[in-house]
Amino acid sequence: MKNQNLPSYSIRDGKRVFEFSAPKNWEELQENELRYILTIKTLFPDQTVAKCYVLGRFCGIKVLKHTRTGWKCSVLCLSKKGKKKREVLYLSEGEILSLLKNFDFIDSFTGFRPLQVASDVQLKAVNCLLHEISFYDYLNIEKNYQLFMLKQEDRFLLKMAQLMYRTADGSTDETANFEPYELLGVFMWFSSVKEYFAANFPHFFRPAREGGELRREDILPAMQAQIRALTDGDVTKLQAVYNTDCWAALTELDNKAREAEEFKKRNRQNS
Repeated sequence: MKNQNLPSYSIRDGKRVFEFSAPKNWEELQENELRYILTIKTLFPDQTVAKCYVLGRFCGIKVLKHTRTGWKCSVLCLSKKGKKKREVLYLSEGEILSLLKNFDFIDSFTGFRPLQVASDVQLKAVNCLLHEISFYDYLNIEKNYQLFMLKQEDRFLLKMAQLMYRTADGSTDETANFEPYELLGVFMWFSSVKEYFAANFPHFFRPAREGGELRREDILPAMQAQIRALTDGDVTKLQAVYNTDCWAALTELDNKAREAEEFKKRNRQNS
């Protein structure tokens, strides 16, 4: 990965002062940087270890040896004249932990943006917030997400990936294969979407926000309940509901949930 965030340094009061610059959130990452972070997170589940690798790569830091007070490092810098040069830098444990805090965003799903291209056949990501995805596809993505949470098997992430990455004409490819880091990206992407949906459809997603957990036997009935709410029990409307844009369907479900809350509130007040 080409490094775009090399630190600069200057001499102040006879001491070298390093100025580090690195992305502070998911949105600031370039595609190759995002791939690197996902790969490191896949290889090193320990978040502190993962951040150490990210710090070294993004800030040009190479650890030379452990010292009595910390670590002796080599740092690839940009001089005032714009030339690359390696300088020696001594870092204490506290200083390293302080630098690692700049990468705390990799612990969170919030604001995660997906890889734009993924899989062995170079499929393209759908809209990052799932606009223009059918309600039927959304239900299948949600089902496989819940099954992954229950079973922790990558085959469910693969099914999600094959719905969230499409060919140039917008169709799915059920033969596409994804690398482990790409599947991690799919999991983080949909987790971020779920956070966004919980904030934007607060009435419908309120049970999830309050910590309710589905069991495997609950998944299908929960989805059937969503479909019944949209069809009003009319099976002739089923295909039209499946074809509806998922945002339109979720907006209607949120409105129905809000109306149900208001109806219950009125009944309590009148009783």
